[in-house]
Amino acid sequence: MSKQWKICAALIALFQVSACITSNLSIPVKESESEASAPLDGIWVGEFDIRGRGPYDFTAVHLQDKAYAFSQKAKAMCIGTLSFDGQHMLNKYVLFALDGGPFDWANITGTLEDDGENPKTISSYFKTLNGGDTGALRVAYSNLYEQSSSLVKIAGDWNYTDRDELTTTIAINEEGVLTGNDTDGCEYLGYMDIIDPKYNVYRTKLELSGCASVNGEYEGVAFVGKASLVVQIANKKYALFYAFEEMH
Repeated sequence: MSKQWKICAALIALFQVSACITSNLSIPVKESESEASAPLDGIWVGEFDIRGRGPYDFTAVHLQDKAYAFSQKAKAMCIGTLSFDGQHMLNKYVLFALDGGPFDWANITGTLEDDGENPKTISSYFKTLNGGDTGALRVAYSNLYEQSSSLVKIAGDWNYTDRDELTTTIAINEEGVLTGNDTDGCEYLGYMDIIDPKYNVYRTKLELSGCASVNGEYEGVAFVGKASLVVQIANKKYALFYAFEEMH
């Protein structure tokens, strides 16, 4: 199924949800390397269930008061806000179909567990506000976040083929400029930038053109995984996910 058809179907069914999404997509820019990180900043990896079904994978990126997450098995992305009082966490997410439109909201309430020896974990419960689904979520802090970021590190040619056999190919130069295209005829132009060189998360902004209703400006985050460059970008109407592999 092409991206054009998926976005049209999502927008017809979910127009009211789409209209309520605000400007929570903006990414905090750290003004200097010495700026203190928020307590929950990082990459968090774990699992969740929903009404006793699961487990489903869940990976979240926390940056100050912003949160970005995805589940490949559940075919969903989450974009929203994060608040933390020193022990208790609250996420307010807009839920998107993976490579699709918004379909619900979710509130996630959790508690930080940190004994100073094992990886920090967050145990949470969630409820979707439209569908009324409930479940439990547990994620652990990943040391992937502790890897340094560098535009040289991500420079090169990358590609990704999604579950619908759509292949996206991009090139990133050493200044972070990104160009590319996919087999649906979309053209990609944008950039990736360092948020803090000590940590493995990159600011990402892209413009898609040549692909009808999917055209537009997107922004989000990226990080270097164990064998991939993971990219999450979204706007008010659509969310896109990529797990790029480097081409040799």
